[in-house]
Amino acid sequence: MADIAAGGVRRNNIPAFLVNWDSGTPEEIARSIAQYQWGTRANFRVDDWTMEFTVRVNGRAVGVQGVSATDFVRTRAVSTGSWLALHEQGKGYGSQMRRAALVAFADHFDAREFNSGYFEGNAASRRVSEKLGYTPNGVKTLVAQDGQARVEQQVILAAQEIVRGTEPVEVAGAEVVRRFLGLKQA
Repeated sequence: MADIAAGGVRRNNIPAFLVNWDSGTPEEIARSIAQYQWGTRANFRVDDWTMEFTVRVNGRAVGVQGVSATDFVRTRAVSTGSWLALHEQGKGYGSQMRRAALVAFADHFDAREFNSGYFEGNAASRRVSEKLGYTPNGVKTLVAQDGQARVEQQVILAAQEIVRGTEPVEVAGAEVVRRFLGLKQA
């Protein structure tokens, strides 16, 4: 993951993240990715978790799709975040990977609500959200990775409103994950 992230993940230096993990030397980027990924594993709790999925196209890693939740058993609400290698952007992978996460969590883990957000000016993230059926849900001013206060557009999507597309989403090991999340068996 560090190798593909070191090649860039943001167009025109537009802020896309809260943490400036994707800037610096390849070694700094690799360290930042490793620290974050291991931190999500070490801090995983049934009531507060993040899952990061490596996205592959024809066997090669192209990015990461994340899904996180707080008190998921009661809220059935998750948030999504992602990144793609710069040279893989514009090929539809962003929509496909988010769609896969939405469908998997709606169909196999009983998620009912999906939240996401994007900073103003991040047209690619906005387009992915629109394609999949998200609707605006307010704005929030946050300090972005460049240290500046920026407006983030919040978006929301109900499970029954997901624009599913024609490609099936296959999930292996759902029962094990359901137990890990504290969900009743399907």
